[in-house]
This record gives sequence, C-alpha cells and structure tokens, in this order.
Amino acid sequence: MIHCEKSRGAWKYTSEGFSFKLIDEKLHDYKTLIVTPKHIKVLSNTSDMTNKELKAVIIELMFAQENADVREHNNRIAKIRRMRKK
Repeated sequence: MIHCEKSRGAWKYTSEGFSFKLIDEKLHDYKTLIVTPKHIKVLSNTSDMTNKELKAVIIELMFAQENADVREHNNRIAKIRRMRKK
C-alpha cells in the first residue's frame, strides 16, 4: 500500500521499502502527461530492486491506468486534428 502526504510543499509517496516523488510538482497538474521513469525521483530504496526496476514497478502500480487513459485521450485528439488537416 502506498501512502501519499504533502511535505515541505511537495507530494511524497511512501511504501514499505521505498519512497519517491515526481521530479517537479507542476507535473501533478498536467492533464495529458504520460508518467515515465524520467518523471520519478526515488527518495529512498531499501528494497532488493534497482532504482530502474523500482521506477518500472511504481509506474505499473500507480500510473498504469491513468497512463492508458491519457494515451487514449491524446490519440483521440490527434486523430481529430489529423482529420481536420485533410
């Protein structure tokens, strides 16, 4: 279970074995952002995974559904934009 709290003006996510935050707080407000490993900063990692593996797990656990929804929305908007150009 991942716990989220605001600390020093930044959202910090903690769980057993690791904690992380997004590299920039403004990313929380973006509606069309697909979260990738470069958007995550690992604050502590006491698990047996490397930081690279941990970031992949975090994305799968926390952001997979949101990323799928955003990807679908972005593709739908792009399709409409391409149709208008023809």
